[in-house]
Amino acid sequence: MQPFRVLEHTADVGFEAFGATREEVFRNAARALMDIIVDLGAVHPRASVTVRVEGPDPAGLLVNWLSEILYLQDAEGWLFSDFEILSLDDRSVSALARGEKFDRGHHQLKLLVKAITYHQLALEKSGDGWRAQVYVDI
Repeated sequence: MQPFRVLEHTADVGFEAFGATREEVFRNAARALMDIIVDLGAVHPRASVTVRVEGPDPAGLLVNWLSEILYLQDAEGWLFSDFEILSLDDRSVSALARGEKFDRGHHQLKLLVKAITYHQLALEKSGDGWRAQVYVDI
């Protein structure tokens, strides 16, 4: 099973993320977001940042999780290539995000993502595991 794929849309960019578990789909959704922003292969997991987020429900938690990762990228210059989910329930997630700070000589940004949206947001369990669909504002 592929971890994620980018979705085409007329005005936005989105992705689907997949996983055997909900933890894995959260991890792959975060990786998909980073892949929209930067080439994941160019980001080395040199440092870890603890990320803790709460949300009103599972789908809202996914939006808040991705929004926090986007905040760390935009405001603090972090680029992440991997995520380890430490704990996850319907209203909170705790994880280690591994990566490095943006280096203009080493990283080339692909897209500027402004926000995570609720447009066509999906987080669902299927027979094969979990699927998330997310569109971002660019």
